[in-house]
Amino acid sequence: MGTKTKATRGGNYVCKVGYLDIRHRINQPKQEKNRKNEKVTTKGSVEASIYHGRELVKGGFNDHTKAIEYAWGEIKKSKLTHIVSKSIIDKYNLS
Repeated sequence: MGTKTKATRGGNYVCKVGYLDIRHRINQPKQEKNRKNEKVTTKGSVEASIYHGRELVKGGFNDHTKAIEYAWGEIKKSKLTHIVSKSIIDKYNLS
């Protein structure tokens, strides 16, 4: 087996806020049969994470907009707001 790609580890790419990448993983609910031939349903889940390259900065967000707001706050603290795209600021109402 080869190495896992970013999409399988962290989810699909949503956007970039400064130097931070926002990724969103969605697992759909499944219905399977177990060894006793009974139907078993597994719940779906949604998780958004913030990455800097391959390094996970913070994870466990239940929505990608919350992750974007957290990343914007971190960028503001480090006074690097000039590297964030204006279209991202307008799209997610960051200020």
